[in-house]
Amino acid sequence: MKRFEIIQPDILKLYGSVSHPINRYLCISHHKHVLEAMMKLSDNECLYLAAMLHDISTYLGIRGTHAHKSAQYAKDFLEKYQLFSNEELQLIYDVIYYHSDKDKVHFHEAELLKQADKDAHHLEDILNMYDN
Repeated sequence: MKRFEIIQPDILKLYGSVSHPINRYLCISHHKHVLEAMMKLSDNECLYLAAMLHDISTYLGIRGTHAHKSAQYAKDFLEKYQLFSNEELQLIYDVIYYHSDKDKVHFHEAELLKQADKDAHHLEDILNMYDN
């Protein structure tokens, strides 16, 4: 079984712990859209996990710069599984850490998460137009 398949149910439980129902819905919806966009861009399961956790601090109400707080949360969350090398954990951390810094070009994997996040926001904007 792939590591992603082992961890994904626990991430979904984490989403379920978001206290406010609207925030819980937004958390699930946005991360789902980013994951779907990432799956079109890459086959790297570390990037899939980054996509699923990139905004988690916002939805859990953790104060501070959301990209930086989410990066640390993701690293701490994933370390407990002991399924990732230090390099993979650092990649996930860095990709999430830089995903909101849209004005600067970073390394390839960070740019993939930025693109997936942008694609998801674009899709969500279109869907919201039809809801109104």
